[in-house]
Amino acid sequence: MVLGLLAAAATVVTWTAGTFVFLEAARRIQPALLNRTRLMLAAVATAVLSMVVYGMWPHTLLLQPGADSWFWLGMSGLVGLTIGDTFGFSALRILGARRQSVISSVAPVAAAVGGWLLLGEQLTLATLAGMALAIGGVMVAMSGATERSDVARDGFGSFTTGVVMAVLAAACQGLGVVLAKRGLAHVEPIHATFMRMSTAFLLAYVVDVVRRAPIHPMRQAFADPKGRTAMLLGALFGPIIGVTLSLVAVRELDSAVAQTLFSMVPLLVMAVAGVRSHEHIPLRAIVGALIATAGVVVMLLYQHAP
Repeated sequence: MVLGLLAAAATVVTWTAGTFVFLEAARRIQPALLNRTRLMLAAVATAVLSMVVYGMWPHTLLLQPGADSWFWLGMSGLVGLTIGDTFGFSALRILGARRQSVISSVAPVAAAVGGWLLLGEQLTLATLAGMALAIGGVMVAMSGATERSDVARDGFGSFTTGVVMAVLAAACQGLGVVLAKRGLAHVEPIHATFMRMSTAFLLAYVVDVVRRAPIHPMRQAFADPKGRTAMLLGALFGPIIGVTLSLVAVRELDSAVAQTLFSMVPLLVMAVAGVRSHEHIPLRAIVGALIATAGVVVMLLYQHAP
């Protein structure tokens, strides 16, 4: 339990750092290309780490896990990383770090419902009340006219499109956490991260073909120096360190509890945005974020209430 809580807290810090560097990358690199390239980087890095930390040979990375683990971690990679993070980078590009991270507070809803359906985890009245608060808080935070005008001024896309993308990303990421837990029983966290990242990287090409999107060569992701640096730092903080820590937390905690802790990221992002970027944060956004966080706390503290 303590290990899970520490891993979740470290995940929040690394994902907050990753949010800001990925914002820089997403506004310089096409989102689907950014996602595919950072998945490739993360797959290579976690493969090397697995071999060093666990003493594995290259072939055992692929052959040691059972088909059941590959299936569930692969599905988690597809839903949470291939699809969810493509939506997430698109939303981040349009909305900016603070708004996108606030909307990510709805991820515990998908995690709680998915955990109930797939893992038999308890879904109590307190959990439902916390979910309602989280959703209500996001609606309050995003309902101000200032938010719409600021997004329009940035000029990366429409406010409505950004919100829809962010909601879809949160839903996919929450469900991805649940799917990952199904495959973690006999796989070490770093190795599991490699399995998720490598599967998600390969499936990104399949998704591009299915949706008939142009497949940009990955070298284009390295063309812009600032975008390249931001992408590399984001890959380090997000899919390499952050996702591995998140899998440790998911293994030690209920998936809804873990995802609930992860959704503390918006408050930390909001605080960093105010200090780092001197961003004016509307009172409505602060109140909405606090309401959403209150819902998160209710879900966490009363997860097993009768």
